[in-house]
Amino acid sequence: AGSSAPDNTADEDFEEKIRDVPEKIKDQIIALNNKLKTQKQCDTEHAKEQTYLDWLVRTPWNKSTVETSDLTEVEKVLEEDHYGLNEVKDRMAEFIAVKFLNKKTRCPILCLIGPPGVGKTSLGKSIARATNRDFIRMSVGGLSDVHEIKGHTRTYIGALPGRIMQKIVCAGTNNPVFMIDEIDKIGLQGFNGNPESAFLEVLDPEQNNSFEDIYYGPNLPFDLSNIFFVIV
Repeated sequence: AGSSAPDNTADEDFEEKIRDVPEKIKDQIIALNNKLKTQKQCDTEHAKEQTYLDWLVRTPWNKSTVETSDLTEVEKVLEEDHYGLNEVKDRMAEFIAVKFLNKKTRCPILCLIGPPGVGKTSLGKSIARATNRDFIRMSVGGLSDVHEIKGHTRTYIGALPGRIMQKIVCAGTNNPVFMIDEIDKIGLQGFNGNPESAFLEVLDPEQNNSFEDIYYGPNLPFDLSNIFFVIV
């Protein structure tokens, strides 16, 4: 019987998945994929590396939503979602307008202060809807482990990225509205570092364009500067 032609469907699907990945990162992903092809699937190391590869492929390195550039539409959405709160809505519109006028401006970081039930979370959702961005909410009340933010090293079984990268991967875009809730209730420094210090790297515009999650490694930083952070 004659031999059949090799099936390249899997390779084509993989190439499609990493089509929009930056070249430097793509080279590392391809190298890791080629390495996995030579390993036995029953190997424990293979399972860990396969999970790592899956996270790298799913990460939205260059995938973003097209942001609304019509300030009138933004104001309309804010008015539809909330009655009153005129001063707050005007301030939000100013922040968004500055970003529209100067594309090189770093994404603003808004801090909303007020008692429970006044509409802080729903305002964050309105910003996302008004600007055509995805919405992410992460509560950090009582958080005391820096690895929850920065991820775990891959030497541990069951290691995962930090919650920041997990939320971004689930959203599938690199420019969502990211609400960090209950930041005033963040836990005290424990045996595993100070989470407040980790948030400095996440929120500081001078640093967050190359955020390093421990799980991904120092050679694969992620750009958080396109994210619209809302602190509550």
